[in-house]
Amino acid sequence: MIKLIQFIAILLVFHSVSTNTLASTSASGTLTASQSCEAFVSKNKRTNPDDAKLVIGQSYSVVEVNKAVNPSWYRLNIPNAKPQARWVAENCGQIEVQIGGGGSHGGSGGGNNDCRTAGLEDSYVLALSWQPAFCETGPGRSKPECQIDDAESYQANNFTLHGLWPNKRECGKNYGYCGEVNRKPGDFCDYPQLQLFTEIRSELEQVMPSAAAGSCLQRHEWFKHGTCQTKLTIDEYFEVAVNLTSQFNASGVGYFMSRNIGETVTEDELISRIDSAHGVDTHKSIELKCKNGNLVDVYIYLTDALEKTADLKDLLNSAVRSFKSNCGGEFRIDPIGFAN
Repeated sequence: MIKLIQFIAILLVFHSVSTNTLASTSASGTLTASQSCEAFVSKNKRTNPDDAKLVIGQSYSVVEVNKAVNPSWYRLNIPNAKPQARWVAENCGQIEVQIGGGGSHGGSGGGNNDCRTAGLEDSYVLALSWQPAFCETGPGRSKPECQIDDAESYQANNFTLHGLWPNKRECGKNYGYCGEVNRKPGDFCDYPQLQLFTEIRSELEQVMPSAAAGSCLQRHEWFKHGTCQTKLTIDEYFEVAVNLTSQFNASGVGYFMSRNIGETVTEDELISRIDSAHGVDTHKSIELKCKNGNLVDVYIYLTDALEKTADLKDLLNSAVRSFKSNCGGEFRIDPIGFAN
């Protein structure tokens, strides 16, 4: 009976290990631990029968990754662990690997090194927010910019700037941190300060409420996204972002939103306004994001032909067309201030 139980236990461990490799890709290289992460036999079930952990500063051999592009888990050989092959998350250390016999991957936190190399963008996203609706969501309520309830303020009547994001198709959402800062700190204000011309800072503080209120979104946007483009200086980057935001609002979209505050409108009404201002079918370069029936974000997909004199209409007219929305055909335009 004891031998039978031991045999079943071995089978269970073997099954746990083998199920983790079904979609994995062979790799070679090292991970040097920067955190004392748990090392799992099964990354899906989070099994760690002997409580194995990485030792900070120690290097481990990498034998597999969970996927060939942008891996998020690395399988290591860990001495003294039983079994020795263990999975750890990408943010556990500095990684230098060759994946499947292909190119080199590396960086702090792992992932494709090309996804942290500036100047490789193939498109951009202009991310705008309807600030009153953002402030109604969970994380927004505590932010200082969300304590403003002036119905005449810019953020009460216009879309505000979230960010201007260089994108690289192969990287998905992971194209970022191409400069000296290679990961998000605990708080946006923990990033280094930005040195901006006074005029640019003043314009930015109008269209990005966080910059004026002191919660430092502009720092995050530069160090995560802005550092991945090489065409524009830091001042030019924010100047272009401010200009594109202003163009979108001034095209009649801001007026449409402000005159319908507190009302529910259809997607078609907004689409008609966008196409009227920027050209037939340009709404297909737009993505609408709603939460709890309120429009919260608008993502505007642009080409990579970005320069200081960028014209939103031209960038939209050449963009890939695939209108997206999770709003269900209609949305409410939230007024500033928290709902009772």
